[in-house]
Amino acid sequence: MSTRFFLTVSAVAVLAAAPLGAARAADEAGSSPSDQGGGITDIVVTAQHVEESAQRAAIAIDVVSAEELVRQAVSRPEDLSKIVPALSITNNGGPYSVFFVRGVGNSTLNAYSDPGIAFNYDGVYIGRPSSTSGTFYDLERVEVLKGPQGTLYGRNATGGAINVIPRRPQIGETSAEFIASYGNYNALSAQGAVNLGVSDSAAVRLSGNYVSHDPYLDDGTGDLDEFGLRAQLALELSPAADLRIAADYAHQGGVGSFSTYLGSATPNFSMSGFTGYTFNPTDFGPKNGILSPESQAWAGSLFVRQAGRAGRFTSGVPYNDNDYWGISAELNVDVGAGTLSVLPAYREADLDNLFTAGMNGAKTREKDKQTSLEVRYAGNIGDKADIVVGGYYFSERIKTNTYFSQFTLVPYQDFETGTDSYAAFGKLTYELAPGFKLTAAGRYTWDKKKFDGVSDVYILFCGNPGANPPNLCPTLPFIPLVDSAAELRDFYADAGIPVVNVPLYVLPPMAGGSQTAPFVLNAPLTISDQKLDNEKFTYRLAAEYEFSPTSMVYASYETGYHSGGFAFAKGLETYDPETLDAWTIGTKNRFANNTVQLNIEGFYWKYHDQQISQFGYDLGTPPTTVFLTRNIGQATMYGFDADLQWLATPNTMLGANIQYLHSNYDSFTYYVPNQGPPPPTTCGTSPTSQVINGSTVSLYEVDCSGKSALNSPKWSINLFGEQTIPVGDDYKFVVQANGRYRSAAEIDGSFNPYLKPGESVVANASVAFGPEDDKWSVTAFVNNIGNDRRLSTVSMVTNVNAFIGTFEPPRTYGVRVAMKLP
Repeated sequence: MSTRFFLTVSAVAVLAAAPLGAARAADEAGSSPSDQGGGITDIVVTAQHVEESAQRAAIAIDVVSAEELVRQAVSRPEDLSKIVPALSITNNGGPYSVFFVRGVGNSTLNAYSDPGIAFNYDGVYIGRPSSTSGTFYDLERVEVLKGPQGTLYGRNATGGAINVIPRRPQIGETSAEFIASYGNYNALSAQGAVNLGVSDSAAVRLSGNYVSHDPYLDDGTGDLDEFGLRAQLALELSPAADLRIAADYAHQGGVGSFSTYLGSATPNFSMSGFTGYTFNPTDFGPKNGILSPESQAWAGSLFVRQAGRAGRFTSGVPYNDNDYWGISAELNVDVGAGTLSVLPAYREADLDNLFTAGMNGAKTREKDKQTSLEVRYAGNIGDKADIVVGGYYFSERIKTNTYFSQFTLVPYQDFETGTDSYAAFGKLTYELAPGFKLTAAGRYTWDKKKFDGVSDVYILFCGNPGANPPNLCPTLPFIPLVDSAAELRDFYADAGIPVVNVPLYVLPPMAGGSQTAPFVLNAPLTISDQKLDNEKFTYRLAAEYEFSPTSMVYASYETGYHSGGFAFAKGLETYDPETLDAWTIGTKNRFANNTVQLNIEGFYWKYHDQQISQFGYDLGTPPTTVFLTRNIGQATMYGFDADLQWLATPNTMLGANIQYLHSNYDSFTYYVPNQGPPPPTTCGTSPTSQVINGSTVSLYEVDCSGKSALNSPKWSINLFGEQTIPVGDDYKFVVQANGRYRSAAEIDGSFNPYLKPGESVVANASVAFGPEDDKWSVTAFVNNIGNDRRLSTVSMVTNVNAFIGTFEPPRTYGVRVAMKLP
């Protein structure tokens, strides 16, 4: 590990420990101890559908408190990556967030494939990764479950689940709270909540938030402008029944899309043929956006072989205009030995956005509707057994109109897709002997999916793309950024360029063929009435033993399942389900009169028929660049997590979270069209052919077996410290510092070494002042002190072999105020 890491560790330690002398002097002078004077505080979780201490739950779980969410300025899903070492969440432009846990996830961006990590908001599974924004305010906590959730969580939880849990109305309480911050980049964040005790049996909670900041990039992209509203009504219907109804709305605006050109790969040839690629970096920094004059000039200098010319310039202006809303209810009825819970929910999303990452413009108009119902019973059987049984139903309907204008290619897609998922689940825990418990759990899931759509594809050519040297068409207009195929046809009709259904270079001259004339090929793809039925039984077997009220060990074996789906790609129209087998062993402990907490967990995961989503070619004739999901093989992940918290004095908390992760793709093969040189990758490539829809297609087999899994740094280490300094009897300073180290990791499916992020260190610090009763506080904070801008995503612009990437946020700082009433 680098010197930078150890310097940051030292800085965090100094910031955390510097006030110790003052704190001890104050304590010796007789001032009141902090709220944590009784030891480390327990956090109650509901990850297993029952209330229990996170420290007593025999599962792999990380919990982020409401206070930590505010301190780390968590306003979007990807901000959670700053806190949880096992978690990697990146934003791929617009509303699209990609989730990975311990190297398992799915880069799903389209509406016809599902995410590999289950995102649950207020107990409701969110089917689209584009609908996870606007929820991070007025929260009780966030639970991150690591590993397959094949029993209690019903949909697509191969690698884990993220549970976002809002604060609930409190009957008999009238209160209000407000938090606001302002910082550089004109960053404004405000959230507030009002709890109204309407009667002895009813309460209402109203909450909302607003977050915004100026662009992080010099082309005006990378900004944020979002707000959300939530209303909840809680009713005690009787001593044995309670009901909560919740409704929420969120809007995402602003520019959004943010990317930087990283460089291009140039093929090299000798007398013996192709000899490899040379990477030509742009040397642009992370502040340079692809719409800046420098980037436009660089992109315009690249020769586009297929069009026979250079001079491509991005004209799209990215934007977000996305709305989300939902309504849900939770009814709990005490039925004697247990509780019956019923959770119906309905949600909608209206997406209207455009992003320009590597394209002239990718525009989406989409309507998502989902309905879900969960019914479960949790209770006891005698004094030895606990049981959870239930059923789950999920229905999703999506209608989308979208296009991906890529200068030489544009598919105009209209499609509808639907999912109906049914599940029955159960869990039984039996205390075989004092402190020794065995658990068996299982879930049967049945997914029915359908897909109908048309992709009207247009591909621009300057004569025969296989000509060597390439044909030249210096005045041939690139595909324009227009919203419909009719507009595109009119554009080329006015330019005198034919739009044809058969490539001109395959026709004889008497039929209008030409090896040099420019043309636009129209190659529509229709997928009608496609259906998939996937079903799977997943299960969990576990054992736990409590040595004492503060120490336990546990072990488990569980399976996970992620349904198959569709791809708008010729020859690759469907893909199979993926599964995961996971072994876990761990221990959770409190020592030294509840002032030291040490949790250690080891894991071993085996992945089968893994799904990977990325931009690539389909297997059509000619091939089309599409975003697709495919099964690429097997993978193995193993490692350990260690969590240490030490309440060194009543006013001093120190801690560390460490994850070691070894990941390996045991088999990782896929195919791309053979259009001359092999694709730019360090994976093995070999020419081959396949029969696709009755036609023989020349391909390259790409073999990335043996590579490390994507988004899987070998080491992830978080350090934190908090020191409370009493000021007299009534006030206090709270000094906090934390740092995160991550080793190098693969993020590019081509595994090019020049696009692999190196190790990085991010340190944050804050100083707060306020009264002992926490009724108000004023905090000065700085995040990413060293301004470390780690590369977080990479994709390739295929028509010029150029690479674009996104970087993590820059240094931010500001002031935050908080107030509670009464």
